[in-house]
Amino acid sequence: MILILADSTDPWATLVHREAQRTGGDVFWVEPVQLLDKILLDWPVVAGEAVVPGSLAIDGHTIPLDHLTGIFARLPFPLRLDLEGLSDADGQYVTKEATAAWLAFLNAMPCSVVNRPIPGGRPTLLSGSPLLAQLAQDHGFILPASRCTSSQADALQQFMTWGESAYLKPLGSVEPGRFLHSHDGGEQIRRVLEQQAVSLQATPPGQQATVYVAGEEVVATVLRPSEAVPQPMEVRSAHAAQCLRLVRALGLSFAECQIVITHDGGIACLDISSAPNFWCCPQDAQQQIVAHLLKHLSELRSLSHHDSSYGADGRSGARERVRPTCSPER
Repeated sequence: MILILADSTDPWATLVHREAQRTGGDVFWVEPVQLLDKILLDWPVVAGEAVVPGSLAIDGHTIPLDHLTGIFARLPFPLRLDLEGLSDADGQYVTKEATAAWLAFLNAMPCSVVNRPIPGGRPTLLSGSPLLAQLAQDHGFILPASRCTSSQADALQQFMTWGESAYLKPLGSVEPGRFLHSHDGGEQIRRVLEQQAVSLQATPPGQQATVYVAGEEVVATVLRPSEAVPQPMEVRSAHAAQCLRLVRALGLSFAECQIVITHDGGIACLDISSAPNFWCCPQDAQQQIVAHLLKHLSELRSLSHHDSSYGADGRSGARERVRPTCSPER
């Protein structure tokens, strides 16, 4: 049984839902705004159990929690709920309680959760955190120079200093950023800075590429044309494996990596997004991603894993023992 928690307009959720129905899989889809109205959660929190007790009631169907094979969690935190009729104070209270409950639930379930949320939100910039920056470097990645700013003049000056080649991402955005080039970079900087502050990263000369990870595999790579690379450079299997290891170390099972392969064989990581951009993803890559996501969400797991930042779904890697617990251990 697969549970999809996503807006009705979410294109990834739409394709996963459609493919699950086409292949005869059991799947339920609930929009986040309707969580309190559509789902009744009976979840006794009991430590030390190999099987998670309790059930979900959705539209009159009772689903034992141990029947869940995967949850496609495309919902925002804090939750955005339909709380019409409540005062502001009551609405804030219900939102906080519901957010805490669903964060706990999604982190306690032993099944695959794509992507498992973390309290306080997931960092969106590798260079914005010393711990994440060190993690990326430990996995063999180069982190280019970066700058965060809300000043248009400052951003444009930095863009010029870096030879009119940079990577732009709005601060706080979980979606991928964009590569800037000399012909339109200045205009893109002005447009984004009208709305919010940004992060700029220097783009080293080399082959720009997007690597898509779904489940526990690299499922597609897309090369980007670049003035600095007359002839396309191959994304070797070693490069893809590097991306996969870092994605898993970040606790993600669905991600889009923006990388640059330098002329001397190095690899710079500009961004790892937990919300891959559907509209910029080629159609053949979309199909591969959806097939791998569905496979990952359909695989039954009977034991939960030690709660860490390593491994698929934010769980343990090969270095850690699997532990028969139903709630995260600290």
